[in-house]
Amino acid sequence: MLIKLIGAICTIIGTTCIGLFLDKLEVYRMNDLKKLKQAFIYLKGEIDYMITPLPLAMEQAGSRIDSNIGKIFTYAGELMSKKSGYNASELWEKAVERYIDDTYLSRADKSILLSFGNALGYLDKEMQKNNINLCILYLEDEMKKLDLHHQKNGRLYRSLGILSGLLIVILLY
Repeated sequence: MLIKLIGAICTIIGTTCIGLFLDKLEVYRMNDLKKLKQAFIYLKGEIDYMITPLPLAMEQAGSRIDSNIGKIFTYAGELMSKKSGYNASELWEKAVERYIDDTYLSRADKSILLSFGNALGYLDKEMQKNNINLCILYLEDEMKKLDLHHQKNGRLYRSLGILSGLLIVILLY
């Protein structure tokens, strides 16, 4: 009887943790999107107002962001500073590929980052700013969608975790 009780408690705790984990994934992605938007705003400011060269602007924007998002920008700036013979879009892609798995960004977010890199370094200052503005608009739209989804489904994930644990315990015992 004691083993059944311990098993039931472990089942309920486990499914509750899964529900909480699914809820937190959206929160973590929202935080990464906010930091990415912040990094793009810093990059735009460096390019527009400080008239900083792109490699240095990338490094400075990345150094202001304290997460793995900042590492993408810092690493891309470091690669661009080395002048290794690759163009800026290839170096940006290399930086994104290296650090994207350490973030909670989705595949769609990754594709936006890579498309940002495709126009990197080829355009003049105004077109670079427009490209950054386009990325910022995408991020704002994605954050609104994610916020609505989290408001709608966050509580559902938590409740479903608890209730599925209770259902399993009732069905098995």
